[in-house]
Amino acid sequence: MLTEVRYGESPFFRPVQRYGRTVLFFDTNVRRHNANGKNIYRFAIYKCEKNHTWNEKLAIYKAFTDHREVPDTEFSEEIAPLSTLPLHEYQQKGVQEVTIRIERAEARVRLDKLLSEQIEGWSRSEIVRKIKDGQIRLNEQETKPSAVLSASDIIQIMIE
Repeated sequence: MLTEVRYGESPFFRPVQRYGRTVLFFDTNVRRHNANGKNIYRFAIYKCEKNHTWNEKLAIYKAFTDHREVPDTEFSEEIAPLSTLPLHEYQQKGVQEVTIRIERAEARVRLDKLLSEQIEGWSRSEIVRKIKDGQIRLNEQETKPSAVLSASDIIQIMIE
């Protein structure tokens, strides 16, 4: 005898190996989507009177990677070139510490390389020595000259 399990309008019989007979299934009107990177599959979910489910494949759609339109303004912001730091001038004015906050890091940049390009009058070997001596710190900690910078890092430079 069937219990009232009326989900959808079109019940049908389907052979079920587990039961060794055909069983009446009802459409639950629930649809499920699965994706594997190449295709998107759409399934209808059916249930029998014992609440077991069976999925019927309804459609296959091709997946594609260019599904999101990138507005022109997203990457149009010009990045201003970094200005060099005249630490000798700062030292003459009595400045003892300079703090630099990294807002964006779009590539892997080493601490010693960035500073050697941006500080006037200091060689890379001099910057490496100051990093090892703790006069240049990254995020309030001593670090290695080869430390890779990332967004929101803070560089502290002690001026002698």
